[in-house]
Amino acid sequence: MNHGIKPIWVFDGKPPEKKKEELKRRHESKVIAEEEKKDAVEVGNLVEAKKMAGRSIRVTPEMTADAKKMLRLMGLPIVEATSEAEAQCAVICSAGKVYAVATEDMDALTFGTPILIRGFNNKKEPLTEINLGVVLKEFGMTMKEFVDLCILCGCDYTVGIDGIGPVKAFKYIQQNKTLEAVVDKLSKEVSKTTKEKKYTVPAGFDYETARKLFYKPDVVDPAKLEFKWGKPDETELKKFLITEKGFNETRVDSGLKKILKSQSQGTQSRLETFFVAHKVVSSTKVTNPN
Repeated sequence: MNHGIKPIWVFDGKPPEKKKEELKRRHESKVIAEEEKKDAVEVGNLVEAKKMAGRSIRVTPEMTADAKKMLRLMGLPIVEATSEAEAQCAVICSAGKVYAVATEDMDALTFGTPILIRGFNNKKEPLTEINLGVVLKEFGMTMKEFVDLCILCGCDYTVGIDGIGPVKAFKYIQQNKTLEAVVDKLSKEVSKTTKEKKYTVPAGFDYETARKLFYKPDVVDPAKLEFKWGKPDETELKKFLITEKGFNETRVDSGLKKILKSQSQGTQSRLETFFVAHKVVSSTKVTNPN
């Protein structure tokens, strides 16, 4: 907002049924991290404890409700998605209602967002803008082939195939074009040394359902969404943050001044002005050999 950007916040709705296994796995990982944090504290390893604390953070419904209330009191528009927030962001961006989607989740590209911005939460590194059109051109792929590539690399809606990482996935989609053809090829490949099958495609590799979720996600029609940025409700915002949540009054007053100053600047700056430098990086450069 200090740079003239007018943000819209999008919140997740009900996750698709196909994502439940992934969410269960994440929950179990957080439980393990919580136990490892306790063990690290007991032996005085504070570095490890801090690392595990970061991995065990859970966002509760109460936290989400507080965030929504604070944003509304700040005068900022929010969208409550019916399902995946990234999918909702993607259709809003595709409709031309926003410049870009800011998220660390690359699934936003698979849902079709034209511009993805990564790094808003990292103050040490410059922002990265990923243009989907450039990616498809550099990859030499259609959008359908790109979605198949993302599914083969691994997504939230289906299990993956052991032994297939991003580099191999790219090669197989580039050569075979569709997941049907890739699965057929993998089922026939044998090791030259052991003469056994190189890959086993698991029964749970449900790429057809994953495709449907990426092609036609459950979203609110962006034509029905109106975004309005208003002035903050200073009295209620201070009551909520200071009285109810215990924030420092000086800090809240400082934040309010920044909001009011940003709103008095007039028209919104283009997001390009927020970048330190403009640099186009080839989308096909492979940096991860695994």
